[in-house]
Amino acid sequence: MMNKNDIKQTKLLHAILALLTAGTMLTACSSDDETPEPVKTYYMSVNATKQVGENSAQPKRALSLDGNKLDASWAKNEQVYVQGELASGETFWFQGCLTAQYAGTETLLNGALRLPEGWTISIDEAIGSAHTMTLQFPRSGYFDYTGQKGTLADIAANYDYAIATNVRYDIKDDHIEGASEAVFENQQAIVKFTLKESDTDMLNPTALTVDCSSETIALSGISSDTYTTNGNGVLFVAIPGFSDQTVRLTATVGNDTYTFTKNHVTFEDGKYYEINVKMKKN
Repeated sequence: MMNKNDIKQTKLLHAILALLTAGTMLTACSSDDETPEPVKTYYMSVNATKQVGENSAQPKRALSLDGNKLDASWAKNEQVYVQGELASGETFWFQGCLTAQYAGTETLLNGALRLPEGWTISIDEAIGSAHTMTLQFPRSGYFDYTGQKGTLADIAANYDYAIATNVRYDIKDDHIEGASEAVFENQQAIVKFTLKESDTDMLNPTALTVDCSSETIALSGISSDTYTTNGNGVLFVAIPGFSDQTVRLTATVGNDTYTFTKNHVTFEDGKYYEINVKMKKN
């Protein structure tokens, strides 16, 4: 029979074994769930300019009209997003953005960029062997033209997509320096529609749909403020360029529907158009 001292020693041994077992389990768990390495931040700078052409709609977040020409230049703190490319050809968007350091026709873009969460590839692998990137504003991702309000300010802030492709870079530690200038090109036309029922009667629709064979752009919930800003019957619409297509406009004014159709229409990316439209009531 075990005496009291034997019982105490046995309990102490069991306790020590339990602690050792727990420690072993903790060590095993720690090895399976290693602390991830912090995401590295890269600091990037590049000189940027705009493509300039006759009657061009140069990219800017605050577009303005000078007669029948659409003027634009960089605005300070404009945001530009960066798309990298793997050596395999797969693309991704860096987290963070670059910002314009000063206003004018040319500017310097600076900013901090990070690889997408969970990525551990090297920066050299991330941008591919050619060391090129694509820059885009005013938003990253695919071009989305839904939700337009019909004003230049809205287009400038949300739909005046422009990209600079094949921009070359040098990488030095955590800095990415532009080895070539980033020249931005517009990805859509901007059209000023003046909608009329007759030579003297203007139409102020609450909804407008622009249909062509390759794109449908719908403006809905157009407020009276739009016409206070633009003038009666005037709507500005950003439209991806196309060539020799049939365009159909459908406008809603109260309970009435008006339409207009024209064949062989061409809108070129980067161009600004002013079009007077006499619509027919259905």
